[in-house]
Amino acid sequence: MTGGRRALVTGASAGLGAHLASRLAEDGWQVLGLGRRPTAEVSSVPGVDYVSLDLSTPDAAAAVAAHLDDVPDVVVHNAVSYPVRSGGTSGSAELEAVFRVNALLPYRLTADLLERKPDDRFCSVVMVNSESMFHADATSGEYGASKAALRVLTSALAASCRGRNASVSTLLLGPLWDAKRAADIGRVAAKRGVPVADVTRLFLRRSNSDLVIDFFIDLESCYRSLRYLVDLGRVANGTVCRLDGGSAGSLI
Repeated sequence: MTGGRRALVTGASAGLGAHLASRLAEDGWQVLGLGRRPTAEVSSVPGVDYVSLDLSTPDAAAAVAAHLDDVPDVVVHNAVSYPVRSGGTSGSAELEAVFRVNALLPYRLTADLLERKPDDRFCSVVMVNSESMFHADATSGEYGASKAALRVLTSALAASCRGRNASVSTLLLGPLWDAKRAADIGRVAAKRGVPVADVTRLFLRRSNSDLVIDFFIDLESCYRSLRYLVDLGRVANGTVCRLDGGSAGSLI
């Protein structure tokens, strides 16, 4: 990653991370994308240099830094890990791995990059976070706790950026569109003979009882929000840009 505008995107092997990485590349950024999937399973995208890396290990921050020749101009922490169990309590090793990916790695890597950054270079760091931190239940408590930890650590990083040539902001997201979920809802709608929009609305109301939301958040809206935060420059420091389908069902 030398020369030009450089970006680092974690969790870039599929879904939102892959979309953000490819769109940044389309807009002229040189992108280093990191993800758990093997390189052979990830579609090649011009402008995106993909590296397969396990971000749940204790030395993950050092492993990421080893792939960087210099501090990127933009860092997007999008990688996410979920407990294997659908409910109950996870084992210590599994829970630690979830917290490493969802909170500790973004914090440690960002702190290191900001320390290494030359004073005359601006760096924009965007933490992708989730509405789940507000809605813990028997099946989502551990994941939600890891995202709440990320929110607190993000605030600490933003405080450390005051007066410095950097910003740390948050892209806070509600339920995201994905192809598999859309296909499942389409099959249910066809089987029942009802509009897809009706099944989507019912699914979202049941799975996100604290949000009044009728549609999934599309990936391109997430990218436009990311660019908004990046383009704000230092003014974005500490900002929370929230996309929850117009619900605003809980306080930030």
